[in-house]
Amino acid sequence: MLAKPICISLLLAVALTSGAGLAFAEEKPESLIPFDKLDAAAQARVRQVVPGYTLYRNVRMSKPMLRARYDIFEYLISHLGQSSIVAQSLNVADYRRERQPDGSYFGDNRKGTVGYLWPLRVVPGERLYFGEGADKEDAPQSGRAILLFRYRELQPGVLKCELHGFVKVDGAVERFCMFLFRPFIMGAVDRHLREVVDAPMRVAEEATADPAKVLKRMDSMQPEDAAKLKEFRALLARPETKS
Repeated sequence: MLAKPICISLLLAVALTSGAGLAFAEEKPESLIPFDKLDAAAQARVRQVVPGYTLYRNVRMSKPMLRARYDIFEYLISHLGQSSIVAQSLNVADYRRERQPDGSYFGDNRKGTVGYLWPLRVVPGERLYFGEGADKEDAPQSGRAILLFRYRELQPGVLKCELHGFVKVDGAVERFCMFLFRPFIMGAVDRHLREVVDAPMRVAEEATADPAKVLKRMDSMQPEDAAKLKEFRALLARPETKS
């Protein structure tokens, strides 16, 4: 009868005394993160998460196969602030990302989740981000993450996307709870990680399928929002161009 409490107590003691936390990984960071292509500042942010990350996720995407014009999606994934404005007008996102002077994006969903996102590597077909935030919606916790987003065009109008995340949860007790309840919280973890790319993906699909609808929504925006979308509007109004 005492075996279960003793085992849990032992695991808790390990979690509380472990500096690196409890890690679960199916991939090694070196196999995914292009360390040699990052500048010193980006490498410093990566090292806030790895080594010592709590868990790794090959995130379950809502739509791993994206039907969208490549140039539209490339613009949206490169301009997350503008992307969030359009996403909110289309009711596919509940909060915006605001670009900060240091190059990061700040987001607050008004439901208990706030965070900052720093692009660390921006090249065609790949984005590397450092995220830092707190979540009071599900199991209250805070932490940091490194996200690697990759996409490629399989054929005109069809893109394949994948998202990898290394997450470091702050606090030994929170790390232990994540270990203990891992099967039950992975859906919430994936959802929060997906939020980084969900808005540009969904806007790109709608803008490709029905550009007139998106342009009409933009016509009804506040002048300050519309002014931020002049470049995107021009992109929608012309045929796709290949670089």
